[in-house]
Amino acid sequence: MIMKLLQHRLIITALFLYISAYKVYAADYSSEQSYLEEFPVVLSASRLTQPLSEAPNAVTVIDRAMIKASGFRTIPDLFRLVPGMFVGFTDGNTPIVAYHGSTEEYSRRMQVLIDGRSVYLPPVSNVNWEDIPLQIDDIERIEVIRGPAAASHGANSLQGVVNIITRDASSVRGTDVSVATGSDGVSDVSLHMGKSGSELDYRATLAYRADHGYATSILNDDHATGLANLRANYHSNATNSFDFQLGYNAGTRGFGIEGRPDTDPFHDARTSTSFQQITWLHALPQHDELKLNYSHTFRHYSVSFYNNFLNTPVSKRETVSRHELELQHTTQLNADNRLVWGGGMRTEAVESSVFLASPQSLRQSRLFAHDEWRMVDSAVLNAGAMLENDEMGHKNTSPRVALNYHLTPKHTLRMGTSIAYRNPAIVEEHGFQPGATPIAADALLALGGNLPEKILSREIGYLGEYNAIGTTVDARIYHDSVSDIIYYDPSPIGPPDFNGRPYSLSNLMSATYQGFETTIKYRWGENSNLIFNFSRQMASCSVTGTLREPLFLPILQGIADSCTLMVPWNSGSILLTQQLSPDVHFSAGYYHQGELTFLDAQAPLSIMRRLDMRIARTFGNPNDRGGEVALVVQNALLDNYTDYGSTPQTAGQIRFGRRAYLSATLRF
Repeated sequence: MIMKLLQHRLIITALFLYISAYKVYAADYSSEQSYLEEFPVVLSASRLTQPLSEAPNAVTVIDRAMIKASGFRTIPDLFRLVPGMFVGFTDGNTPIVAYHGSTEEYSRRMQVLIDGRSVYLPPVSNVNWEDIPLQIDDIERIEVIRGPAAASHGANSLQGVVNIITRDASSVRGTDVSVATGSDGVSDVSLHMGKSGSELDYRATLAYRADHGYATSILNDDHATGLANLRANYHSNATNSFDFQLGYNAGTRGFGIEGRPDTDPFHDARTSTSFQQITWLHALPQHDELKLNYSHTFRHYSVSFYNNFLNTPVSKRETVSRHELELQHTTQLNADNRLVWGGGMRTEAVESSVFLASPQSLRQSRLFAHDEWRMVDSAVLNAGAMLENDEMGHKNTSPRVALNYHLTPKHTLRMGTSIAYRNPAIVEEHGFQPGATPIAADALLALGGNLPEKILSREIGYLGEYNAIGTTVDARIYHDSVSDIIYYDPSPIGPPDFNGRPYSLSNLMSATYQGFETTIKYRWGENSNLIFNFSRQMASCSVTGTLREPLFLPILQGIADSCTLMVPWNSGSILLTQQLSPDVHFSAGYYHQGELTFLDAQAPLSIMRRLDMRIARTFGNPNDRGGEVALVVQNALLDNYTDYGSTPQTAGQIRFGRRAYLSATLRF
């Protein structure tokens, strides 16, 4: 009842603010430029640089100021600042990040990019967040596309896209060293250095981070990671530039659950990830642009332990390699029309003793185009599509169209619709086949031949700026219909897993997601502001596929009936930043997430009400020698919320306690 009352008041307030603003801001469409200055510029939605008010999707921007104010040490936690985003952990090593909740541990329906390079890897096609060679301090901004964006970024952009944009090679000058230490074994150190020249700029990072995970005797989830990355830009003339990036990450991850000495004893895994990327940018006449990008990614995972049940040592190993090449051309067709088009190829190879009976490879190709047409000064039409083909027999065309109409220069309505697909992961097509010997207790098994999952998305959005009260509003309502969802078919003709249960994977269900999201920003003073995010979302599912054995239909129907619990009905965040004095800065983040249930969790995740605080003091010259000392307290009120648990031993037992750490940065 309280939440409903709050929602009604927010809606009434927003309507009142809009009516007031409409009286103040009379429609003035005399200059196209007036529309290009009101909102932040985003890069990811359509592959064109656009003000937020003219992008075809709802986009949340997390900038460097928000990252610092949050006090978060790791990248996944940052998505708590995005309305409708779910962040959870199976243990201290394994984050889960999903938009509009998630049905299970492997959240495979959201594309994740770093400077345009996909980190969404086979065989399960999820993101190994802890294995990305990127320090949180190297991020310039994150653009989160809230909604399908396959027209711009291809398959697996079913529910949204995260594009992490790192700091430019020229953004770091000199050297700085940072250290952090605190409770639960927090022990971080990083070194950043860079230099700018007339033709060559570079920045480099060396970092190490470690902690004890959830610091509970139930789990062995200590982890330690070392990483290095380099970004350099060579620009000998005004026409051509070459951007080089490379990185390496190596770490140990603790795994194992108390009470499972046979199948999951305490043990350590070793992981390493590396990447190389080169981008050639060529400026053409009339502000046109040609971009050629190549990247290579390699990941290795290995673990060994003794299985008492089988009375034998167990060794698991996984390697993934990806090569990707993409060409993109941006052209100004005329004063009112811009076009970006291009194509790309990707090859992937994977070996996995956990999920696959034999090595697998995959080749994909794609063509895309997106057109931005300013029909009149007050209306912009975005239309685009992507055509994709892979070797597993999936050929998809993902279209999108959106109309942005400026009611006034500061108030915009957006209406859009799109279709997007998620191709089956390699393991969903080529998992353990009949006759193979399973190794993992919870291995995903498949018989192959599945259709891509498909989404039809519709939305209406509003963006408004109220200069008189220092406030901006970004709101949208949406309705997403997902069909051909791939899920377990518990039929006896499938291959058995370690526990002797037969499984296959088939297109069995459909789902509907609908709701309301908003971000309200209020600013007073140069460095003091408040960001409020709220999401109200609902889900429903139905059984649409045919089971190989109809006797199992009641099981699947029960899962579909509980679908409404698989997203938090209400969630949100409040991030407050306040400049207390010229050299003292305070920030606080409050995060709320309603109860939800995962399909493969043993118990519901409880309601989260979490307060984080940060206070920092700077010293010295901000552009020269100086530094900062900061104290961060996470879950300051010690909210006793539970996280994801997939076994009876961890159900309701994974709890994030209060954590505090002190950091210091010295710049010279």
